[in-house]
Amino acid sequence: MKIFLVEDNEELNFFITDTFLKMNYSVDSCIGDDSDKVFEKVEQFFDLYIIDINLPSINGLELVKKIKTNRINATIFIISGDDNIETILEAYDLGCNDYIKKPFDLREVVAKVNLAFQEKINNQIKLSDDCYYDKRSKKIFYNDEIIILTNRESTLLNQLVINKGNIVPNKVLETAVWGEEFANGHIRQLISKLKKILPCSDIIQNHSKNGYGIF
Repeated sequence: MKIFLVEDNEELNFFITDTFLKMNYSVDSCIGDDSDKVFEKVEQFFDLYIIDINLPSINGLELVKKIKTNRINATIFIISGDDNIETILEAYDLGCNDYIKKPFDLREVVAKVNLAFQEKINNQIKLSDDCYYDKRSKKIFYNDEIIILTNRESTLLNQLVINKGNIVPNKVLETAVWGEEFANGHIRQLISKLKKILPCSDIIQNHSKNGYGIF
């Protein structure tokens, strides 16, 4: 799991980084003194971003906003010694997942990070090395970038994913997409459209006339 840390207190930055490295997490950290470097880093993929929002040269809230704009499914923790409720609420509105108040016991941070990663694992269904399905949002991601689907394409994919490892009959897929009355035998065309959109299209397999499945 990859963590990106922005913390301007060098001693605390080292302490947090060293702790997670010893736990075999991959950690990339900045002290926040080079805004260009930090904004460049947040363009990259990380499983978790830990951001001190009270940085001398960077607006931490702008970092949260940028991360969420580029990676809607990113997990973000904010660190702050400022307990201004308006700032905290704004961070949550922008999409942060948790708030860590300074001073803190690092064991609390470790517990929160471990829990966040466990929830991530529990809510993600891996479809290929670069592709996963998020059960909470019912969306598919490739290299952590969301793949935009129509409602019908999304419904079809959801049926295949929740039945991963099994053949889903054509009739079941048609009913899920169009409803009992309007199932019209056009599932093949919709599957074809979906496979053209998905970078990991080979995960969808055709099983003669029985149906389709993800294996």
